[in-house]
Amino acid sequence: MAGIVKETPFVKTFRLLPSPDGPFLPFTFVPGQFLNVAFMIGGARMNRSYSISSSPAQREYVDLTVRREPRGAVSRHIVDLLKVGETIEAGGPIGRFTFDGTEADSVVLISGGVGITPMMSITRYLTERSWPGEIFFIYQCRTPSDFIFAGEFAALERDNPKLRVTVAMSRPEGTDWKGPRGHLTKELLAQTVPNLAARRIHLCGPPSMMDATKAILAELGVPAERLKTEAFGAIKPAPAAPGTTAKPTAPATGPLVTFSKNSKSAKIHADQTVLELSEELGIGIEFSCRIGTCGVCKVKMTAGEVEMAVQDALGPDDKAGGVILACQAKPKVDVAVEA
Repeated sequence: MAGIVKETPFVKTFRLLPSPDGPFLPFTFVPGQFLNVAFMIGGARMNRSYSISSSPAQREYVDLTVRREPRGAVSRHIVDLLKVGETIEAGGPIGRFTFDGTEADSVVLISGGVGITPMMSITRYLTERSWPGEIFFIYQCRTPSDFIFAGEFAALERDNPKLRVTVAMSRPEGTDWKGPRGHLTKELLAQTVPNLAARRIHLCGPPSMMDATKAILAELGVPAERLKTEAFGAIKPAPAAPGTTAKPTAPATGPLVTFSKNSKSAKIHADQTVLELSEELGIGIEFSCRIGTCGVCKVKMTAGEVEMAVQDALGPDDKAGGVILACQAKPKVDVAVEA
């Protein structure tokens, strides 16, 4: 790691360099993708996913921007303890929340909180490429001190005449904020983006902010196929050691799940995922995002059938080979997985 920048009181950007084997990164990525990082914390291996905030045009480094979550073991470790010169294990890049300018002739980027990070990668890249399309960048945060990349966005606006930035502060009281106040509204979005329903829109932020914004966009007539989303939010904490957590009180009546590598089987509870059952049994399937986008929890299913609400991390080869996402997979019949 080559550098650390404090963006806000709770957010830092970490600049990662390639190994000494070469001057360039060993991978390429598309603006909007993320990396999976892994750390040993308290004797346990923990994985998390963080969006890349740098531009893919910069081949000598990659930036990850991380918010410290009060209950986030990994984010606290990263923000509080990581120092320049340390080595980080990272995998990827992964993700389909991408935009490189070839998909549409304009783009609307709506984000909240640390959901700004993939939008920064997209905006940096399009600006560096002198992309001719209009970029409507709409950001919501609490106070001016929470505005991640505030200084850089001022510079990007000067460099890119096609970039239009709108920032709304939900709690600006006691500050000299002169811009929009409160949460994003139907009126603000309609006034900010002419002909909004005809444009490609990317939305990323905390689940509550995204739900409210998606409802507004639907009211404004935005077709579902023009909206791409990625949720940012704290994941469930890792479970305690097997035998130390409270068991569900009602007996499981769902299909039988067999974890062949561990020689363990159990019936699943209603609406429970394969990952959640594996945690209950102490199987140890690795995970990161828990929302179906990172791919860390991929396992091969050798028998049965599951339903998955989100399959973003699965490619055609995965699906053809019986690979499932444990965090999304809910058995419809008895299943067996290699875990």
